[in-house]
Amino acid sequence: MHAFCGLDFGTSNSTIGVGRENGGSLLVPLEGDKPAMRSAIFCDTEQKEWVFGQKGIDGYLEGAPGRLMMALKSVLGSPLMEDKTYIFNEYISYSDVLSYFMRHVKMKAEKFADMELTHVVLGRPVHFDDNDLTNDNHAQNTLEKIARDLGFKEVSFQYEPIAAAMTYEMSVKAEQLALIIDMGGGTSDFTIIRLRPNMKTADRSDDVLANCGIHIAGTDFDQRLSLKTVMPLLGMGSLMKGSSSDIEVPSMFYHDLTTWHTLHNLYGVNTMTNVRSIHAMAYEKQLISRLIDILKNRAGHHILDAVETTKQRLSDAAEILLDLDFIENDLSVLVQRELFNHVIEDQLQNILKTVNETVALAGVKHADINAIFYTGGSTRIPAIREKINAMFPQATVVQGDAFGSVGLGLTIDAQRKYGSSI
Repeated sequence: MHAFCGLDFGTSNSTIGVGRENGGSLLVPLEGDKPAMRSAIFCDTEQKEWVFGQKGIDGYLEGAPGRLMMALKSVLGSPLMEDKTYIFNEYISYSDVLSYFMRHVKMKAEKFADMELTHVVLGRPVHFDDNDLTNDNHAQNTLEKIARDLGFKEVSFQYEPIAAAMTYEMSVKAEQLALIIDMGGGTSDFTIIRLRPNMKTADRSDDVLANCGIHIAGTDFDQRLSLKTVMPLLGMGSLMKGSSSDIEVPSMFYHDLTTWHTLHNLYGVNTMTNVRSIHAMAYEKQLISRLIDILKNRAGHHILDAVETTKQRLSDAAEILLDLDFIENDLSVLVQRELFNHVIEDQLQNILKTVNETVALAGVKHADINAIFYTGGSTRIPAIREKINAMFPQATVVQGDAFGSVGLGLTIDAQRKYGSSI
């Protein structure tokens, strides 16, 4: 018998589950009574402490001095993983930052379970890097090293959509061929798997027919929406005087302003100097003045948060007023779902292409799929669901817990691999 857990470290949200005494599995409450914690770390320079999850985000947005870091999972498998960042008067690596977050989650789970957790199944996307196997292996090795340094004696990995399938399988009444769709903040992952009632076996290699994934998901949709709706109000696409003719204001600032892990780079003296020079040459100076105010007040995270919230609300409404009062009094932009669908259309087509590739790789026909199981926050986007559902009109559509299905499945997997209870 081992003290085991399943840990889903997600781009936007994270969960961890432990075993029940009766042999079942459950997710640990990480933020109040909620099992899903925002994958965020706030370095509070005034209190000299790390603040995690939504509490950290709120503290930063309310004006506490410090550094907010989000979407850290997205740097796994990228060159940024080796970079260091200046926090608390020292340079620390991004892998150390990940370690702080995972340690916090592990400690919360150990307090809940009232014992040290020594065995873990970690979730991972189908691809950390879509095109480079070396980077992909390095990302997994980095996570494994962090987990072992935190005291886990046994560490194994499971694809996140397979973990979600294990959660869904607990409720099936008959054998079925299921398409599992896991779309979160960083990746969209797909598995075709044969599910059976009362399955207890850890090895599912014979049942898994195909796994595919692509690095397009929620944070990419947020960026597209922000570039289309908010960044033009800060001067993106406007003109300035060039050496021989008029040119567009450089777009690099706006792309950094819409990306979590590059945003902080804009708050340096050099960037402000460059933007002030652009202001002097710009025709629409009031727009660049707004950009200067954003950088001066370090309000980029406010924009990211507001855009993400707007995207989420568009799942239930045809249009939403995106309030930008924190930039300028009475500044807002009406965002329509139709516009959002338009700006992500090419990304959506790449997702649909990957779904078709999954079916082809499985060696089955679309008509063979009995059920579609959705998990992950991005699966709530109506355009995505409608187009995927239309590809499998005969399939039963099942909505799983958007933020908990993977974590619970990882815990079920850990239970099968490491023991019957904690």
